[in-house]
Amino acid sequence: MQPSRQSEIAHEVIESVVHLTEQRDELTLLRSLQASIQEMLPGVQTAMVCLVPGPQRDQWLQDAACPLPKPMFPVTDALMAEAASLSADAPARQLVQDGQSYLISSLGLLEERRKAIVLRQPEWVQADLRIAQGMLKIYANYAKMLFDSERDTLTGLYNRKKLEQKLGELLTGRLNGRNRKRDQGTADYLAVIDLDHFKRINDSHGHLIGDEVLLVFAGLMRNALRDVDWVFRYGGEEFVVLIKDVSPETIVAILDRIRIKVQNHCFPQVGQVTASIGYTAIGDQKLPPYVFEEADKALYYAKENGRNQVCDYRALVCSGKLAPETHQSGSIELF
Repeated sequence: MQPSRQSEIAHEVIESVVHLTEQRDELTLLRSLQASIQEMLPGVQTAMVCLVPGPQRDQWLQDAACPLPKPMFPVTDALMAEAASLSADAPARQLVQDGQSYLISSLGLLEERRKAIVLRQPEWVQADLRIAQGMLKIYANYAKMLFDSERDTLTGLYNRKKLEQKLGELLTGRLNGRNRKRDQGTADYLAVIDLDHFKRINDSHGHLIGDEVLLVFAGLMRNALRDVDWVFRYGGEEFVVLIKDVSPETIVAILDRIRIKVQNHCFPQVGQVTASIGYTAIGDQKLPPYVFEEADKALYYAKENGRNQVCDYRALVCSGKLAPETHQSGSIELF
């Protein structure tokens, strides 16, 4: 290979890595990976799949609601089965089908969801294969670093930084009119959830048991929510959920389902634990802290008036039980 061509390839690789590591969320990172592979390997076509468990044992189905870059070719059932069979010990494999050579690689394995990328061209040469495998390793390493930076270390839920990002994106989209048309009578909601008397648990049983309660509680919340809902650990025993595009009746049902699951669960060495919940509709608030303030006020009312209940900020304001929030936060930092 001529030195000038080697220099060009090195420059392309560096530029692709730079662009890849500029991304800060999973979807744009996946799009950047796809663009980098197409730039480095113009003859390679890409498709990505997101698989979720099916009703039968060891069955995996494609999750059509999972946001992924547009595929360049249809992924057959046989290719999806190969993607579903990837594991931590064997995260990639090659195969030939119908005159095409495929490289299938995991994009991260989770118990409840599996993502994979499928690369194809008529024939893989060793140089192209090394480039593709190198790009996928760079993606995997960076995605893990990004994942770790936005997760709570104890529960594995998203952290406060991720909450600020997602809520900011949601509010910006509303202000700029970018949100998709929704069904009449639905809205997006933010809820703040707090475990009742959690300090007593730590004082009576110790912080290790307290951490176990938080882990179990995080699992109960995830099981009570939909795949499209976002759940965050805000700090201590306080958690936040973002629930999009539901009716007023549905938001009450979802949040009360969480409350009842917690109330009815027997926590190891502790017994019964309850949770209080305050929530608000996301509407004309200008900044993420304003949304949080409203839900937090409803939470405070729930805790001051009996605990183990779900309270709606706007309903409390309409009934005169709470004064409307003026959103004058001063120097308080909520995120």
